[in-house]
This record gives sequence, C-alpha cells and structure tokens, in this order.
Amino acid sequence: MVMLVTWEAGKENDAFVEELKSLGNWSNRVPGAWILETPMSPRKVRDLLGEKMPDQRLFVARVSENWAGRNMGNGFPEWLKGRKFGTFNAS
Repeated sequence: MVMLVTWEAGKENDAFVEELKSLGNWSNRVPGAWILETPMSPRKVRDLLGEKMPDQRLFVARVSENWAGRNMGNGFPEWLKGRKFGTFNAS
C-alpha cells in the first residue's frame, strides 16, 4: 500500500524520521509530506510514528494510483508508478 504521511513541517525529530524510513520505501519531495510504500495499515503507521512525536499533528492516508504532481523532481513519476498501491474495497 502507498500512504501519504503529513505532519507539521519542521517539527519532526531524528527518531521520527528514522522510524518513518524504516517502515518501507519512501520519498520526501515536499517538506512535511512523505510518500511511503508499506504493507502496514494507515492506523499502524500513525501509531508507530505518533510514539516519536506524541504532541504533534500527524495524518496518514492511503493513496490510489490516481495521482498528479508538479515540479516533483527527476525520477519521481517513474518511482511512484513503480509502487504497489494494492486494491481498494468498496465499503
């Protein structure tokens, strides 16, 4: 699954960043917003990262293959197209 992980830019700490990097394949092209490919659920990612910054705002959401970006840098579209988004079930 691919997640968008966002928080208050500039308020992250080294432990938070290291935990985020350990969860899977990632890209951080925009301050305070990372794209993360991981088999974990958004809730699990939120809980793990929240332990590293308990007083900060944190938002984690799944991303579909329906995305658009602008000025994201060389290689970003190819990188994101190579991720495993998983399937979405209708509920």
